[in-house]
Amino acid sequence: MTIGVIFTGGTIGSAQSAVGLAPSGEAPRRLLADYQKRTGDGTRFPTAEPYSILSENLTFSNITRLAECIKERSREWDGIIVTHGTDTLQYTATALSYLLGLKTTPIVLVSSNYPLEDARANGLDNFCGAVDFLRQLQGVRGVYVAYKNAGEALKIHRGSRVLAHPAFSDDIVSLGSAAYEQKDGNFVPVDGFFEHEDAQAPFHGTDLTAAEGKVLFLRVYPGMVYPSLDGIRAVLLKTYHSGTLATDSAALQRFAEDAKAKGIPVFLTGVPEGGTAYASGTAFTSLGLIPAPPISPIAAYMKLCLAVGEGRDLQKALALPLGGDL
Repeated sequence: MTIGVIFTGGTIGSAQSAVGLAPSGEAPRRLLADYQKRTGDGTRFPTAEPYSILSENLTFSNITRLAECIKERSREWDGIIVTHGTDTLQYTATALSYLLGLKTTPIVLVSSNYPLEDARANGLDNFCGAVDFLRQLQGVRGVYVAYKNAGEALKIHRGSRVLAHPAFSDDIVSLGSAAYEQKDGNFVPVDGFFEHEDAQAPFHGTDLTAAEGKVLFLRVYPGMVYPSLDGIRAVLLKTYHSGTLATDSAALQRFAEDAKAKGIPVFLTGVPEGGTAYASGTAFTSLGLIPAPPISPIAAYMKLCLAVGEGRDLQKALALPLGGDL
């Protein structure tokens, strides 16, 4: 089995510099050398590097370049590991899930909570886990994330289900559960994990930048101020944890009315399937607010961006499973 590695920078590809952590040409070589030293595996991994950035600087152009690199390399590689920074790992993993679907060559994203030279780093654990996962389960397809939280077994997450990091935490968790867990060196399915087959074609994503600035992604909070809708094609509001927001707020009512007048759909992410149990949710319909399916907020955002860029029906694109998001 030929496993290739695509380097993109991030903490796992960085080292300390005079101005702080920055992408380093030595870090990718160190990762492969450390892997060989730990495992004794002399495999020479073919590599590619479409760009090298700190992941907080990720753009839609970077995602497009990475997807193109993966599509090209998948013609010759049986599995692909992508090294990536943790800050925007979820955005890239989700975008790739939607651009490649469930039938693609298996892709595993790996990252590190600290640079590789730091004894606290989990980057080598994550990389070793990704290699073992691809070798052990050669029938898997689609996009995954390999990550080991402190004090836990290494888990393999479906790329489209990874949630945003909790504040001040290195942990990675998925909506529902991870897909696989490593036990005694072997990867086993996590009980209860289920995903639907793709019900729509993957997005083309030939120019994801066409959607930049067109999807407004907001998190609700008390005393919220709503921005202008100039140039916006869709809005995504991340609700409170119980799927609620202040529907009696005059600011929200004006915002919703403005969106309705301009033909801009306003979607809600975080609303439980079947709706919220709270009375405030009864106003969703009259305000024109559309609960999104129960996918992660980041997945909903990336799916809307891709649908806007490609001209797909937004509500239908959100509703139909793709890349294991449902």
